[in-house]
Amino acid sequence: MGEWQGQGNGAWPGGFRFDDSMSFSHDGRPVLQYRQRTTGPDGRPSHAELGYFVAQPNGEIHVTLAEPSGITEVLVGRAAPGDLVLVSTEIGHTPSTDNVTGCRRRLHLEDGALIAVVDIAVNGESLAPHTHSTLHRL
Repeated sequence: MGEWQGQGNGAWPGGFRFDDSMSFSHDGRPVLQYRQRTTGPDGRPSHAELGYFVAQPNGEIHVTLAEPSGITEVLVGRAAPGDLVLVSTEIGHTPSTDNVTGCRRRLHLEDGALIAVVDIAVNGESLAPHTHSTLHRL
């Protein structure tokens, strides 16, 4: 829960750095509202996501995410103490988006930091590292 900020690195050819922020909130239901934003080294917005994390009676976590680039993700996972791994079951696209075909996300609490790791697949290839961020609670 709460607001988190930190820095991250991307694994595209040549690599890239970014500032990362995430927030998790709720309105009393077993639903977490999620918001993520990144900015590049010049301070310009570079990425954003909005979504919901919903706890299921069977212990699964179902996640829906939308990005302004036109990509949507449906992910499913299970939480363990300090760790959540989510794997996409569906990826949606607008006609102008990159052909992302799969995603795996890991949120891990370690020594008070939130570690966020995202792996993606493009054009049906295998999942590959995409971003890694370390964030701290504000």
